[in-house]
Amino acid sequence: MSYRWFLGLDMHDKVPHFSTFGKNYTRRFKDTDLFEEIFAHILSECYKPILIDPREIFVDATHVKARANNKETKENCQK
Repeated sequence: MSYRWFLGLDMHDKVPHFSTFGKNYTRRFKDTDLFEEIFAHILSECYKPILIDPREIFVDATHVKARANNKETKENCQK
């Protein structure tokens, strides 16, 4: 229902596949920095009531290779 409302569709209108909407949206804003501007604005609004603290930074390391094997790491460093 909310997807239909967001797209302005009636209950009997055909609903486009979500990927079609996403691809069109991406193409339309491809050469703009609109999303960066929106994100920067949201951050600035969050700073005002101190909802976020810029002194601490957390990084998502999902795609960072773990260096858990110290022996292997030392051998690689010597090469």
